[in-house]
Amino acid sequence: MIITQIIRRIGQMIIVLFVLSTITFILMKLTPGDPVNKILHLDVANVSASQVSETKEKLGLNQPIIVQYGQWLNQIVHLNFGTSYQTGESVSKELLYYTPPTLLIALATMVTVLLISIPLGTVAARYYHTWIDMLIRMMTSITVSIPSFFLGTLLIYICAQQLAILPSSGIATPAGYILPVVSLSIGMSAYYVRLMRSNLLELYRSQEVQASRLRGMSESYIYWKDIFKPALLPIITIMGMSVGSLIGGTVVIENLFGIPGVGRFLVDSIRARDYPVIQGVVLMIGCCVIFANTVSDLLLLWLDPKRRSVKHKVTKVEDRLDGGPL
Repeated sequence: MIITQIIRRIGQMIIVLFVLSTITFILMKLTPGDPVNKILHLDVANVSASQVSETKEKLGLNQPIIVQYGQWLNQIVHLNFGTSYQTGESVSKELLYYTPPTLLIALATMVTVLLISIPLGTVAARYYHTWIDMLIRMMTSITVSIPSFFLGTLLIYICAQQLAILPSSGIATPAGYILPVVSLSIGMSAYYVRLMRSNLLELYRSQEVQASRLRGMSESYIYWKDIFKPALLPIITIMGMSVGSLIGGTVVIENLFGIPGVGRFLVDSIRARDYPVIQGVVLMIGCCVIFANTVSDLLLLWLDPKRRSVKHKVTKVEDRLDGGPL
C-alpha cells in the first residue's frame, strides 16, 4: 500500500514539476527587463549592437520562445538546470551551495515549532479555562502578530549587540542558526499551539472517548490512543503543507541575517534577470514541497491505520470501475 502511494506521488510530482516549470518559464518571459542589459551593464557602459547580438546568440535568447522552451525541457529531463548568466557556473552547483543552509533553517524551524506547540497546546487544553490557558492564549495572540523580520531585528539588538552572546550574521558556527530559527519559529508556533489545543478539546468530547470510558479503558490509554495521537494528525498535515511558505519566508530572514541561502540567492537572481537560476530555484522549492507532503502523507498512514483501510477500499473500487477485478 505504501509502495503504491510512493509510485503515485512520483507520477504526481512529474506532472506538478512540468506545470510549474512551464508557468515559471512563461512568467520569466513576461517579466519586464532583459538579462542582456544586466550582463553587459548597458545602463553604465557603451556597448555596440554587435556585442548585444552576440551575447543573445550565446545565451540562446535570439531563438523563438518555443525553441527556448524545448531546450529548457530537454535540459531538465537530463537533470541539467543550465548555466547562470551572472557567474557562468552550473545552476546545479550553485544550488548545492545555497540550498543546505535554507533546508537546515526550515528543518530546525519545524522541529522547534513542534517542540513548542505540542507541549503548550497540551497544557492549555489540560487546564482549559484556567489562568494557565488564558496566559498561553494571550501569549500566542501577541506572538502571532509579530512579523518575523521585526522579531529578528529585535533579537539582533538584544542578543548580538547588547548581550553579545550570539552572532548577528553568517553561519560560520552552528550558533549562527539560532536567531534565524527563533525568528521564524515564534510566530509560527502560536498558530500550532492553538491548533493543538482545539484538536485536544474537540477529542476530549468525542464519542470515541466516551465509548472508551464506558468500556472501562484507563485514562492513560484513552489519552494516548484516542486523544493525543489523533490530535497530531492535522498538525502533521498542515506542517507538510507549510513547507513552501516556510522556505519562502526565509527570504527576508536570510537577507536580514546575511545567510547565503536559497532565498537570498533567488532575490539576487531576480534582480539580475538570471532566468536559469530562477527556474532552477523554483523547481527545487517545488520538489521540497512535494517531498514534504509525501512524507506527511506516509506518516499519516503509519499513525492512523484507518486511513490505510479506507485507501485500500478506494483503490479496489477504482480498479472495479476501470474493469479490473475486485
